[in-house]
Amino acid sequence: MRKIGILLVALLFLSSGVAFAQLDAPIFPDVPVGHIYREAIEALVGARVIDGNPDGNFSPERAVNRAEMIKMLYRAKGRIPDPANKDCFKDVERESWYETFICDAAANHFVDGYGDSTFRPANLVNRVEAIKMITTVFGISVDDYTEADRSLVKFVDVSTSAWYTKYLSTAFKKGILPIAGQVSGHFNPDWPLLRGEAAAYIFNALNVQFADDRKPSSSASSQASEQSGETSSSAEQTSSEAAASSMAAASYAVDFPFSMNGKFSGKKSSSYTFSLAKNTVMLIETGLQSGQSGMVSCRLYLLGTEGFSDQYFLGFQEGNKCFLKVAIGPGDYQLQLQPTVADVTYTAVATVTTGDGNDGFIQSVKIKRGDTRTEMLSEGDFQDFYSFTVDTPRVMTVTLSNAGQLSCLVYAMKDVDLFGFTGPTCNQSYTYPTGTYTVSVGRKASRTAKQTYTIQVK
Repeated sequence: MRKIGILLVALLFLSSGVAFAQLDAPIFPDVPVGHIYREAIEALVGARVIDGNPDGNFSPERAVNRAEMIKMLYRAKGRIPDPANKDCFKDVERESWYETFICDAAANHFVDGYGDSTFRPANLVNRVEAIKMITTVFGISVDDYTEADRSLVKFVDVSTSAWYTKYLSTAFKKGILPIAGQVSGHFNPDWPLLRGEAAAYIFNALNVQFADDRKPSSSASSQASEQSGETSSSAEQTSSEAAASSMAAASYAVDFPFSMNGKFSGKKSSSYTFSLAKNTVMLIETGLQSGQSGMVSCRLYLLGTEGFSDQYFLGFQEGNKCFLKVAIGPGDYQLQLQPTVADVTYTAVATVTTGDGNDGFIQSVKIKRGDTRTEMLSEGDFQDFYSFTVDTPRVMTVTLSNAGQLSCLVYAMKDVDLFGFTGPTCNQSYTYPTGTYTVSVGRKASRTAKQTYTIQVK
């Protein structure tokens, strides 16, 4: 068996229920029970893809540099750099631990240097650079980003015309993304990749490749079925099918209003889909049951005909609970819950309530360029919504006072051509294409606090 095959089998064994049934003794003191990347970190360490530190810690919050990322990917792939590949960039130190990794990667066109003949191995690798490195070293085919992929990359800070968007789209299609801790309206593509996040990226990529490698060709599968007398409805699962099944999130169809109890399978999300026939203001309260550790996040999506639409709501987290109070119109919706600790039990309750008349896209207050409004999030009010229309492309800024104590998201609606458009954020200038935009102002303080703010479009 090829080295990569051996490594992947080892990883899947390490991540199986047999190996992880006893999680009471963490390998690293700084990756304790309940850490969101513990499974990935311990699996990769066990397979010798990534190492701990001499002091016995793993340092999951430390950023990864370009040289370290390449070495991790080579070890994950089971690839040995050709020792003849050396002396490739003027700032790659001769006989250093990373020289052959970088030079072999450059020789195979996995990575590029800079125009000044440097590689800058000590520079921190950001999230999107890491995704591109994974696809190139792993040999994952990357398709051009198209209109059909818009439902996959739904971040306000990711441009659909950026060089990296096709790599992000591929990562979501393949299942490399999302990872725990990176599920919000922002992807932050320029943020340095942390060691814990790198472990999660690589672990997911290895599992995806294992499943792909184990898939029989259609002709071979058909021939095997004929020889064995089995049909495609055989009750036996291949290991790749079992792996895919184990990675699937739980989804339930319910009628609104509802009150549900459940248990997460590992750290996989649980989702509830329901339909509404009229405008409704609802309160959703989710939380972990008594005695459970960790936290749970919640978000609500309006489902479009091709997946998630441009309307979604991010929940307000406080302690081990997550809240949403939203005004929504007729349509199909999905409530998605995500735990930070595996196998915890939870409750999810959705009821009809009353709001302040500014609790969702359908209730957004119209504002014009130059308008200034001072408002307050009162006790139990989690978000306010505003909308404005741009009739001619122009440089504009949505400013929000007290921004450190409030969240602020700008949503581009369906009539905005996102191609060539870098998603806006508050308190920064952007060239806004024509169309309609909705701004969400959300609280960060306790749900009982009153938060005053001023918003202006200029």
